[in-house]
Amino acid sequence: MHIRNKTASVVWKFVLLAVATYGLLDGAGILAGTYHTGFPHMFTNVSNIFAWGYFLVAAIRLATDKSGETKVFAPQAKYTATISLLITALIAHFMLFDAMFKDGQLVWHLVALHYVVPGMALLDWLLFDKKGQMVVWGPFAWLSLAAAYLVVVMIGAGPLGLDLGGGTTAGITRYPYTFLDPAISGVGGVALFIVAMLVAFIALGYLIFAIDRLLGRISNRK
Repeated sequence: MHIRNKTASVVWKFVLLAVATYGLLDGAGILAGTYHTGFPHMFTNVSNIFAWGYFLVAAIRLATDKSGETKVFAPQAKYTATISLLITALIAHFMLFDAMFKDGQLVWHLVALHYVVPGMALLDWLLFDKKGQMVVWGPFAWLSLAAAYLVVVMIGAGPLGLDLGGGTTAGITRYPYTFLDPAISGVGGVALFIVAMLVAFIALGYLIFAIDRLLGRISNRK
């Protein structure tokens, strides 16, 4: 159950790349002729940069492949990118939604990075990937980017004392998010948040895995 049209898949990926490029450049301040130093500290930008790199390589490989096949390139990397973007979208929507506005107006690069790119990445899997191919241990591997980010932030802003603040936390805390700062949320609060998020998104990974298996079985019956 997937679209086998290679051209459609390539075009979709390049549109995703265009949206992500706009979001990242505007979010970094580059389109306005400046640069926000806290830009690389935010998981929104880390996840979108990772996804940008993946989809660029995947689109080029698919466009230049002469076999006519639409096999998923580096599937574990793709699903890592997709889950990371979904983490970005869900946390932004349910925990940081007010930050999507400035002076009462939506900030469009935040809409692009928090909603459009994650939505397009999810649809890329739904529309173009052959289903039933995900591995059972995948949801743990797909959290690798988020886990690595948390390790770097907690060690960098904690023991090393680096200023990793950004966005709404700039000048308030060394951490990119207040809910990661033990001085604000408490050690127990930070630990609880990290464990809860990891468990929640492993569960999300297995939900996607289950949907993938179900769609694969339906496709095989036809």
